[in-house]
Amino acid sequence: MRQLSFFQFILVAVQCPGWQCYELQFLQQLKSELHFEYVLLLGNSEPIWLKALWQLPVSLIQIDEQFPHVDYNLSKHHSKNFLSIGFVGDDFPETLLEVIHLNLRMLNTVPILFVIRNQKMRVQTLLEWCWRHAFLNVQVIYENFEVSGHIIYSYTPFPILQFIERRLVNFTLLFPPRMTDLQGYRLPVVVGGSAPRLIVYRGTDGELIYTGFVGNLMKCIEQRFNCRLVQPHPFNESAIPPALQLIGAVRNGSAEFALSAIYPQRPFAGYTYPFELLSWCLMMPVPEEIPRSELYSMVFEWPAFLLTLLALVAISLVLGMALRLHGYRVRANEFFLHNSCLRGLLGQSFAEVFHAPPLVRGIYLEISVLGILIATWYNSYFSAYVTSAPLRPPFTSYDSIARSQTKVVVWTAEYRILLNYFSSMEKYESIFHFEPDYKQFIELRDSFNTKYGYMLPLEKWLLISQEQKVFSSPLFTMREELCFFRAIPIVFPIKENSIFQEALNRLILESLAAGLINHWREMAFTEMIKAGQMSLVDRGKPKEFRAMQLMDLQQISQGFALMMAAAALVFLLELMWFYRQQIRDRAMKFVSTPLGVH
Repeated sequence: MRQLSFFQFILVAVQCPGWQCYELQFLQQLKSELHFEYVLLLGNSEPIWLKALWQLPVSLIQIDEQFPHVDYNLSKHHSKNFLSIGFVGDDFPETLLEVIHLNLRMLNTVPILFVIRNQKMRVQTLLEWCWRHAFLNVQVIYENFEVSGHIIYSYTPFPILQFIERRLVNFTLLFPPRMTDLQGYRLPVVVGGSAPRLIVYRGTDGELIYTGFVGNLMKCIEQRFNCRLVQPHPFNESAIPPALQLIGAVRNGSAEFALSAIYPQRPFAGYTYPFELLSWCLMMPVPEEIPRSELYSMVFEWPAFLLTLLALVAISLVLGMALRLHGYRVRANEFFLHNSCLRGLLGQSFAEVFHAPPLVRGIYLEISVLGILIATWYNSYFSAYVTSAPLRPPFTSYDSIARSQTKVVVWTAEYRILLNYFSSMEKYESIFHFEPDYKQFIELRDSFNTKYGYMLPLEKWLLISQEQKVFSSPLFTMREELCFFRAIPIVFPIKENSIFQEALNRLILESLAAGLINHWREMAFTEMIKAGQMSLVDRGKPKEFRAMQLMDLQQISQGFALMMAAAALVFLLELMWFYRQQIRDRAMKFVSTPLGVH
């Protein structure tokens, strides 16, 4: 490429000798080096430069400094691959610099060439202004470039601000790359978030070790750009701030960017390229076992119970009619519920009539067989329930959670932000338990407290599902239909006009393409164990034998108390019926006796 530039340089010099065509030679070398698509002219351009530019196959855009307050929004409507040329007059170009700052503040890494007419103007003052306003690729030449000895003025801020004066030769790079080597530059950043993205612990030497996705990316940034990441604010590994609290440090300029994952908000400016598409789901506790006291009534569903009761009444009616047909005495209530039918159905013994005819014996046999089947059926179902108790219905929808007593714990600040992506979630606000304190929310979520459900990203659930493999029984589960949000872009906040944004975006894209981010995500489980933030301890509820307790007889006790109350009521009514005459006589005597007479 440099040889091609050299040959082009010689060809132009032969065709157009002298300084009057040196602008074309200079621009031709810039074109070969930068491959820009158009040129942006700022200020009062010189005719000789215009004449040279018209000979290049590029478009021209002229911004007049007479309108310093007009923003042409170049970053949205034009390509970012262009060259800016600013023409500086005799005085310090305050108006021109105002135009540059207004139109190029979001394009501060594009190459800018200043052409100065006044030989006495201090170039250093102009370069200092460029660095204060974060313009990185700036070169300055004097108008009589050839007469001044082909001197180019520039600066480099890495590792400290240095002004450079060099002579242009045929193989000189006019705009050398700045981000390939920062030469140990101390880059201010802030770090925050929670595991598994950020895992922080102290090593045996007492030094902080950063792992997880954020920690590994920090190492990549330092190695890739030869810089050192420094944190302007004290970092406490026991109280890592949430990502939302670090945006202010970026916006006020104390940090270039924050290595903490957030959701982009409108307007979509001041963020890196998304490195992850996040899904937020509800992690709900595994349904509990049904209490053993409820197992007695679970064996029969109402249709089966009513069918059995109907069969009992039908057999009682047939038995009563058969006994009546053969001359046996049958009470009226036995046509609806015969004592022999009830006892046989319960698997108990019952008495036959003497010299029972074949029809009655057949009915008795039917009662015995049906009693054996019903009793065996009930006992087998009940034994199966006791051996392996069934679970309560799982949470399959938000409405099922609303009908239960289980609340979903969510961090209040994060919930308010997520409403911007899924506003219809607000109608399910009653199912949430809001926790305003971030640290308490993290502690509660990591405690495996099955009293609550938890809203968490799918990435965190992958770790929990791996941890639950060592449990004797899982404590939480996640269903696809309980995911509120899907494919939410996750980004890092960065200064809107940061000169490091393009380099950081390129590093993120290369890490995604190389599979590094997926590798770091897969290594988070072992790294959390190494950091002591996750332990392979069985927190499950192992199945073990448990003797019958008093609470298991709750339904039987309630049924017994109800029947005893009914029996007592019937006995009281029988006493009143037996002593009805005495009660009537005493009542008549009391009514007929005058008041006050004894």
